[in-house]
Amino acid sequence: MQSFLNVVKSNIVAQAIISIVVGLLLMFWPGITIVTVLYLVGVVFAVMGISSLVSYFRTPEAERQVGVVATGVFFCLVALIVFLFPQVIAGFFSVVLGIILVICGAVNAVRSGELKKYGERSWGFSMGLSVLIIIGGLVVIANPFETTSLFVFILGLIIAANGIVDLIVDAELRKAIKKA
Repeated sequence: MQSFLNVVKSNIVAQAIISIVVGLLLMFWPGITIVTVLYLVGVVFAVMGISSLVSYFRTPEAERQVGVVATGVFFCLVALIVFLFPQVIAGFFSVVLGIILVICGAVNAVRSGELKKYGERSWGFSMGLSVLIIIGGLVVIANPFETTSLFVFILGLIIAANGIVDLIVDAELRKAIKKA
């Protein structure tokens, strides 16, 4: 059980660091970051689609499965859509990020409540930031297609703030648990 908790703790720290890095990239290079991520996703789908199609055609005709070619065509179409309509995909991406931020903010709010249970004074600060993260996520969900540089900058700021709150709550909880 202890090793499982150590894995969870290290995952929280890793997620926090990734959030901070992604947030900073979005803040300082918003256009390039989003386009790069979208094109990388498109490349992944294209590679998956092409590999499925190659696999289908390399298989002896008697052993071919329609599902393999259907999967290959589907992945290639998804890649094509990503490359042709990056703005639509970016809007969808924004909605997904908004949902993730709301969930992360709610999780941090619960964890901040745990800080209060241990009598830590920093729980109020963490709770306040968690509420701001939830509000930021809701704003992102409400305006997904207005992806301006300012919007992406604010999104990056909120993601970085989420990572910082994760690190603060994790450090304070570790101290509180050691005291208890």
